[in-house]
Amino acid sequence: MRTVGIDLSASPDNTAASVVTWGSAHAVVEPPRTRCRDAEIVCLLAGLGVDDRAAVDTPFGWPVGFVQAVAAHAAHQPWPGRGLDSTVHRLSSLRFRRTDRLVWDALKPGQPPLSAPFDRIGAMVARWAHIEDELAVRGRAVDRAGTGDVCEVYPRATRQNWGLGRVRSVAELVQAAPWLRCDGEARAAYESSEHAFDALVCALTARAVAQGLTRPPVGADLEVARIEGWIHVPVVGSLPRLLEA
Repeated sequence: MRTVGIDLSASPDNTAASVVTWGSAHAVVEPPRTRCRDAEIVCLLAGLGVDDRAAVDTPFGWPVGFVQAVAAHAAHQPWPGRGLDSTVHRLSSLRFRRTDRLVWDALKPGQPPLSAPFDRIGAMVARWAHIEDELAVRGRAVDRAGTGDVCEVYPRATRQNWGLGRVRSVAELVQAAPWLRCDGEARAAYESSEHAFDALVCALTARAVAQGLTRPPVGADLEVARIEGWIHVPVVGSLPRLLEA
């Protein structure tokens, strides 16, 4: 089994990918791929094998309320927040997706995930939409809820639930997961690039998803997640269990 992690950015210069190959006793980390352009990302995701999984650090969509509001505005229809305080409406209905709010509740008192419509990641989300469309053209449609072979993750939440420090450290990661093989030039490359390190965390989180060690959306959450996306966050303390068959 291989897992692929992608730390996406609006700019290819800040986009990295990591591939981990899983065996019965070890998980071997390949050197990171940096400055990834769209074609390389599409190739990695379209090339997933039957048992492979991938995880991407980017919102897979925008809040439903935001999309509806923009559509109403474009059609010269009443703004959904008519009659409400604009700040209250923006914060309560437009800024965050359902999954953002749930993850924020789990991370508190930490900061919330960045808002797809209102923070600096808007261009990145648009880039993902372009990549997702190209995958669909190739017959590899992405289920934004993460029930297929590609899911959305958030490395900061993963690191917190695995008890890793705020400072990105391969040494700390290998100490917590001694079966992880990341040596030589590969290790130095992950240590020197926050984007590469986060891509590695994404690849490990993809394994957690495959092992059933994250909380999937169910019921009404599933319906919304298939539009907005769903952040898969590993169970607290689950890092040592990733190698289990």
